[in-house]
Amino acid sequence: AILPVIPADQRFTALMIANALGMAERGLAAGASDEPALAAAVGTLLGERGDLPALLPRLCTAIDAGHFDAPDRQAALRAVLADITRARLAVSNPKRLASERQEHGR
Repeated sequence: AILPVIPADQRFTALMIANALGMAERGLAAGASDEPALAAAVGTLLGERGDLPALLPRLCTAIDAGHFDAPDRQAALRAVLADITRARLAVSNPKRLASERQEHGR
């Protein structure tokens, strides 16, 4: 822990840097495991294949175009969006994700 030796006026910056490095590390670890499954789920919704960075803009376009307005399509979309959100929280805010899991028994 180097925080005690950092001048007080620079501690906030040091904490932000440490947080960003932690996010980058978690992102690299999670990207390899979650991305193929998320890409497959989004691809199934769209009836397309591709990697997640290519499919997500297409998903946004399909949502804007009303392709998920029907109740059965909304349910499928919600499930995939929840999976994407959980994957992103695992990178950006794992403590929040852990607290959500404890609250909902997941």
